[in-house]
Amino acid sequence: MKRLDNVFDKLMLATGLLLLVWFWAKFPPVPTPDRQEEASYITTDAGYTAKWTHVRPDKGLSPREVIRIQLLALQQNDHHDSGVITVFNFSSPVNRMHLGPINHFRMLVRDPAYSSILNFRKYRTGQLVITGNMAYQLVVITDRDGQQAPFLFILARQTKGKYKGCWMTEGVARMAPQPQSSLV
Repeated sequence: MKRLDNVFDKLMLATGLLLLVWFWAKFPPVPTPDRQEEASYITTDAGYTAKWTHVRPDKGLSPREVIRIQLLALQQNDHHDSGVITVFNFSSPVNRMHLGPINHFRMLVRDPAYSSILNFRKYRTGQLVITGNMAYQLVVITDRDGQQAPFLFILARQTKGKYKGCWMTEGVARMAPQPQSSLV
């Protein structure tokens, strides 16, 4: 019986080592931004094509156009989250490493700090500021309840990898509303 236990232990050790080698070979030691692909639209509805299905980062898009595409996608987000997926696809590879997978991003945009940006009524943009490979734009959203929420869009022109030359979102920050003065 002891001999059978010894064989079983060696078999289990060999299986564990094979799995360890397989995982080591399959997964990189650190996340690599260049290997992440766009999220895809998954639906069970026959014949469904989301309005934003084919909108992807492109070198020909200016920072203003990238921000506008994302705002319209969020404004027209549907029950398949095609707008949210479009915004995720415009997130830079480095930003995606911080955001995590698409399902985490879907929960993030529904957080109270960001939920006003989904299916909002209208928006106004401030002056676009471009410095080198970075672009910044303040956007004030008017949500469905008429409340205004300011957001700062931060974009970077990618310098390497699959998206080299494309403007992509590094972050969207919810800004604290400025108190209105009655003295003006």
